[in-house]
Amino acid sequence: MNILLINNINPLAASGSVGLDLYNGFKTNGHFVKLLVNVYKTNYPEGVVCVETRFEAKKKEILTKISNRLKLGKTQNLDDKYHIHEVKEQNEVYRTDRLLKTAGFKPDAIIMLFIKDFINTKNMYELYETTDAPIYWLMYDMAPITGGCHYAWDCTGYQKDCGNCPGLYSSDPHDPTYKNLKIKKDYIDKTNIQLITASEWQYRQAKSSSLFKNKTIHKILLSVDSKVFKPVNKEKLRIEMGIPSTKKIIFLGAVYMSDLRKGMKYLLESLKLFNDKIKGTTLENNMLLLIAGVNIEEIVGSLPFEYHYLGFVDNTTGIASAYQAADVFVCPSIEDSGPSMINQSIMCGTPVVSFEMGVSPDIVISGKTGYMAKLKDSDDLAQGLFNVLSLSDDKYDEMTKYCRDLAVERYSQEVQILQFENILNVSKD
Repeated sequence: MNILLINNINPLAASGSVGLDLYNGFKTNGHFVKLLVNVYKTNYPEGVVCVETRFEAKKKEILTKISNRLKLGKTQNLDDKYHIHEVKEQNEVYRTDRLLKTAGFKPDAIIMLFIKDFINTKNMYELYETTDAPIYWLMYDMAPITGGCHYAWDCTGYQKDCGNCPGLYSSDPHDPTYKNLKIKKDYIDKTNIQLITASEWQYRQAKSSSLFKNKTIHKILLSVDSKVFKPVNKEKLRIEMGIPSTKKIIFLGAVYMSDLRKGMKYLLESLKLFNDKIKGTTLENNMLLLIAGVNIEEIVGSLPFEYHYLGFVDNTTGIASAYQAADVFVCPSIEDSGPSMINQSIMCGTPVVSFEMGVSPDIVISGKTGYMAKLKDSDDLAQGLFNVLSLSDDKYDEMTKYCRDLAVERYSQEVQILQFENILNVSKD
């Protein structure tokens, strides 16, 4: 099958690896595949082609510097928690004929990944009309189903018409999000397009949306490289990392600790409650926090335990080492489409304690792969930490094995490609 992958991000950068992994997986299985990107570089592997030219990249760089120097940019008052980056669906970055010319072949299927500032729904419709190839759109957050936000929180506007957008502080039913959603719906309705979600949480959101409720929606868990993310000898790794080999270690991390979605308020509450629970047990005075991310100065003053700070780590071996060294990964996110860190930790054989949100209901099984706490219930999250860290060595080893077995069976890269192939073949038939 001829497959075209479209991703705005540099495939050699951390988050861009999702596209490159898909490319390599399809190629390994004998498909003719190309990855179309929009970040100009000269060192891309064969099969990765870029729409942006060197001149356009340089021009964008200069304009960005000027904008930053003059403090231009966001002029509209936005509520940052909704992550609204663009409400101009009518903006066309590239003509569709240029996209196809750069790709250089006629695809049988087109898979969209991260497409902000690259592809709009008009492009999708024209790609389908020109090639007759079905479009598959991977839903990594809520952007595909809303009028502009990437996270809707309690807003249900995307289930109808948007408008009155809390992210814009708007009381206008015909505000830019309403217009955005209408444009998207006009093109999506006449396009053979299917949505691929990464969790049951996302699947339910998509099924209730006005854009995709009458479209085919699939679920494929976000894959993790089982060769990088794998169980290792914790004691040996801890010695290499310069951290105590005998203490119980809780790993926590986020790119930005200050992001409201990441639930750091609940984490701090739960750590204090957990500290109370372990008084008089073997866990007392035997705990260490392993922390990755930035802006940690906002939380360290409130931590009840000593900590070892890793800083900002890469999204492969760096972050894998953190899971591998820890006894448990705690994820306090309260509004998230994943996060992928849950998938990664379980693949490493490290149990996860998290709230009931995102991908947790799919793979965080209390007593098997960790503990899933009630959403925003700090005491329940603390109880989950206590339950996992109080396990006997034998029971903990059983949990570690269950984590690894479940991850390999349900979302290794090889499994993900087979699931994609099944969807593409069914669609083709």
